[in-house]
Amino acid sequence: VLASNKSKALATKTEISEQVLKKEIVYGEVESYTEIKASHTQMAMTEGQSLTLKANIPRASDIRWILNGMELANSEDYRYGVSGNNHTMTIKKVSQYEQGVITCEAKTEHGLVKCQFNTTVTEARSDAPSFLVQPRSQNVNEGQNVKFTCEIAGEPAPEIEWFKDNIMISMTSNTKLSRSKNVYTLEIIEATVADSGKYTIKAKNKYGQCSATSSLNIITLVEEPAKMVIMEQRAAAASLHSDSFSATSVHMAGASMAKASMAHEGSFQRQFESMSAASMSAMTSESMVSMSSSSMMKMSIDTLINSYLFFSHCPVAPKIEFLPEDISIELGRPLSVSCAFSGDPTPEIEWTRTGKQCDEDSDRFHIETTEDLTTLVIPCVKEDDAGAYTLKLSNKLGSAMATVNIHTRSM
Repeated sequence: VLASNKSKALATKTEISEQVLKKEIVYGEVESYTEIKASHTQMAMTEGQSLTLKANIPRASDIRWILNGMELANSEDYRYGVSGNNHTMTIKKVSQYEQGVITCEAKTEHGLVKCQFNTTVTEARSDAPSFLVQPRSQNVNEGQNVKFTCEIAGEPAPEIEWFKDNIMISMTSNTKLSRSKNVYTLEIIEATVADSGKYTIKAKNKYGQCSATSSLNIITLVEEPAKMVIMEQRAAAASLHSDSFSATSVHMAGASMAKASMAHEGSFQRQFESMSAASMSAMTSESMVSMSSSSMMKMSIDTLINSYLFFSHCPVAPKIEFLPEDISIELGRPLSVSCAFSGDPTPEIEWTRTGKQCDEDSDRFHIETTEDLTTLVIPCVKEDDAGAYTLKLSNKLGSAMATVNIHTRSM
């Protein structure tokens, strides 16, 4: 009986041990499948961009997106999505708020699955437009193609406008506007004299603006009139005739001189004078005919060139060709104000603000001037830089003035 009781007790103890062991195994399995980290990703984001996060979780349900411990509700700012096993969340506009840890949680048959994204948010680039390469002035023959090309930096990419003599340029059959990355081009097909003028490109974004102006001079080609062609043809024919007449005169003159050597001196003198008159007449005719062709043409072209040079160097009073009237700029941004001008002799340049010359304070202002363009540069706009700036041009024939109003705004 005692042995039987011991055997039963041992069997009971063994059964209890097996049950405990099974429970421990079950608990261990449950614990091992309770939380699974499917992925861990480092993410770099930029302020202002739109970004989509993607988590691959097969057969998932009850999807939740969590930012730094706080659940993000499905909304316009945080849009949930699903495509097959991929679960997505699109952040409409990234800000510093999204920096930290973003987790996608989902329930599966194996337990709770987590896909984690460690996010770093950097500030967006914010650069006012500035010229890396400015368009250059050109002298082009009539009928040729013209290209104005420049390179402009700026973030976000600036809006571009082209002007001719202060009138905005649009695309036409002979005018093309194009862009390749930061390079902007204005192309004029088969330019005419009417295309001559001042061309300005203006670039602006929300952080500032800049502009540059260049000149285009179309040179008219001098074409030979139809009358000149006829004169040249007649002159060539007359030249051949006069050459033949001149040779005959010389031959006859030689015979007359031989005969005159045996005659009276007075008779020889008369024959020589007769020969000289005929020869001189032939020579004069030949010279005049020759002049009526090549010399007259050369004189005509020389006259046109000399007239062009004379009038192109006539003194001209200063004139302001282009200057913006109003400019709005954010504080702390650089600003360039460009003005295209003309005048001969080249006028003296003076930028003033409230009666004080801007170049007197070189730390605040910088002035760059070329043959037909002057630019006032403020490297870092401050609140008290707002106001009216006046440009004055002057030479011995007169002066010209214009004002641009600068308005500042906080970021």
